[in-house]
Amino acid sequence: MRAQLVVELLPQRSTLCLSFDHDNVSVDDVKAQLNMQTNVPLDLVQLMHGTSYLDDGLVPQAPHVIRAVCGRGLLGGKGGFGAMLRSQGKGAGAKATRDFGSCRDLSGRRLRHVNQEIAIQKWNEEEGLRAQRKRDGVDERELPAEETPSGIAGWYLNTPSWAEGFGKKAASRMKRKRKTEMCTSWIQARARATPPPDAPNWWGCPRGRNCNFAHGEIELRGEQLTLYKQQQKDEKSREKQQALDEYVHPVAPTVLEDDVNDAFLAGLKRRKALQVEQATQKAELQTKMVFTPGETKWGASSAASRAGSWLVPLHGNVHVEQVTADVHAIVEGRGTFGTATVFGCALHAGTWYYEVELVTDGVIQLGWADASFEADDDEGDGVGDHVASWAYDGCRQVKWTNGVSAPYGSKWAAGDVIGCWVDIDAGAIGFLKNGVDLGVAFSDVRASEATESHYGGLFPAFSLEENERIRVNIGDRAFEHPPKRQVQAVLEALHKADNTSSPPLPPPEVEDVAPMGVPSPALQPAPPVVETEQKETQKEVKAVVKQEVKLEDLMAFESIEAFKALGSEKLKDELMHRGLKWGGTLDQRAERLFSIRGKSFDEIPGKLKAKP
Repeated sequence: MRAQLVVELLPQRSTLCLSFDHDNVSVDDVKAQLNMQTNVPLDLVQLMHGTSYLDDGLVPQAPHVIRAVCGRGLLGGKGGFGAMLRSQGKGAGAKATRDFGSCRDLSGRRLRHVNQEIAIQKWNEEEGLRAQRKRDGVDERELPAEETPSGIAGWYLNTPSWAEGFGKKAASRMKRKRKTEMCTSWIQARARATPPPDAPNWWGCPRGRNCNFAHGEIELRGEQLTLYKQQQKDEKSREKQQALDEYVHPVAPTVLEDDVNDAFLAGLKRRKALQVEQATQKAELQTKMVFTPGETKWGASSAASRAGSWLVPLHGNVHVEQVTADVHAIVEGRGTFGTATVFGCALHAGTWYYEVELVTDGVIQLGWADASFEADDDEGDGVGDHVASWAYDGCRQVKWTNGVSAPYGSKWAAGDVIGCWVDIDAGAIGFLKNGVDLGVAFSDVRASEATESHYGGLFPAFSLEENERIRVNIGDRAFEHPPKRQVQAVLEALHKADNTSSPPLPPPEVEDVAPMGVPSPALQPAPPVVETEQKETQKEVKAVVKQEVKLEDLMAFESIEAFKALGSEKLKDELMHRGLKWGGTLDQRAERLFSIRGKSFDEIPGKLKAKP
C-alpha cells in the first residue's frame, strides 16, 4: 500500500508531497527523498511534527504535516559588504562607485553574472547587424554611444535603489561630447610644423592627452567620424578631377576629336592596305601555283622554289614567311587570334599528315578545317571554334570543335613537334607530340563535297594569339616524327589546276570597311584544285551534287534519334538543300534539323543559315 506524506520546508515556506511504496515510512526515508529533490545534505535536515523533533522511528502520514527544518545555518552572507557599497554608491568617498557587480539579486546571483548573460544575448542578436556594417565599411567607432538604463556603458541592469547619481536623467547630464570633434589647436599646429618621429597622437595640442577633442581620425568617434571620412573621400575625388582638368586643356575636346578621327581614318587605311596586300598575294598565288606530285620536294627540280608559296593568312592579322631551301614556313600571330592555312588544298579521301614545330608555347590551335569554315578574330574564334573545324590546344591540354572543348593530350612546350593526321575515309583525326601518338581526337569527321562555289574537302589550318610563332612542314622536308600508320604528306595533294574543269575565279574584291584577312574558302572560290581524285571522279561528284534531292517532311520526325537514323550523309543533303550549315557530327546535324521543325526560312535563326 502506498503512503503519502506532506512536508513543509522551512524557512522557504514551500510544501512538498512525498510518495512511498510502503506504509512504514521512517525518518531516513523522508530525508533521502528530500535530498533527491532539494539537494539539501541529510545531516542538515531535522524533521518536526508539531513542536517535537522526530529522531528515529516511523513518521506520521497525511493528513499530518511534517516540517523539515535546517538544523544549522549555511556558511556565507554579506557580512557588511552591502553597507560598504551603499556608502560608496552615495558618493560619500572622493569618487562614487560605478561597479555593482559584486551585489546579488533576490535569487542570490551576482549582478555581474546576470549582466554578462544580457551582454552575450545582445551580442548574438546583433550578429547580422555587425555583418551588414562590415559589408558597408562602417567602423565601430562611428556608432553612437550605447544607451543603458543605468547610464553606465556596458551595464545593462538598473542600479540599486540606494545608489545616487545614476539613471537616464543623470546620464543625460553626464554625457559629454568627448572625442566627437576635431581639435582645432591640433589641426593648426600640424599645419605649421611636422611632428617628430614617434610623436604621440596629441602632439601639437596644448591640452595634451587630457583634451576632450579628437586628434586625428584614429581618435574620432560617432557621427563626426562618418562625416570626416566622407569629407576625405570627396577631397580625393576633387583632387583627382582637378588633376584631370589640368591635364586636359579647355580647348582639348576639339583637338582630341580631330586626333581620334585622324587615328580612325589612319586605321582604316592600314586595314584596307593590309587587305589589298593579302588579296594581291592570293591572286598572285593563283597564277604561280604549279604544284605537281613529282616536283614538290626540295632538290627535285627548279620548281621547288615556287612550291613554297602555299602558306597564306586566312583571317585576322597573321604574318607568314614562305618556306625556303633553308628554313620551314613560319606563321606569326600579330593580332587577336589570327588564322592561316595551306592555300590550294582540298582533301576528299585518303590519310594525310603534316608537322608543326612550336617556336613559342602559348595559346595556339592546330588542326584541320572544312571548306565551310569561318574564322572571326574579333570574337576570338579560330580553328576548332567553328562547327567545320577540329583543333588541338596543348597549352590548355584540350581539343576543340564547334567552340566546345574537352580534355585531350598533354601540355606542350617550345621546341615540341606536333604531328597532325586525318583519315578521311575513316572519319578520324588525331595528333602526335614528339612522335608519341596522343590517340584519336575526333571521329565521324566528314569532308564537304565539291560544289559550284568551292572545292570542298579538308585543309590544314592554324590559329595563333599575338606574338605566338610556329614552323610548318607539309612535306617539303622529311618529317621528324612520321607516324606508324601509312600516311601521305599534304604537299603531295597539291597539283596544277585544270582551268577547264575548275570553277570560275572572280577577281578579289576589297570593301572599304571589312574585317582584316582573306575571305573564308566557303565564300571565295579556291585556287587551283587540290584533290587526289582523277578528273572523272571530280565530275561524278559534281553530278551527284547537282542531282535533285527529295526533301523529307521534318514534322514526320518526332525526336533527334529519328533524324539520326537517316545517316550523316542524308542529314547533310537535307541541311545543304535547305540553305543551312551542314558541317559537324551526326548528332549536331540531327539537332540542327530538329530545331527548325515547323519553321519557315525567315523564322530560322541566322546563325544556322549558310552564307550565300
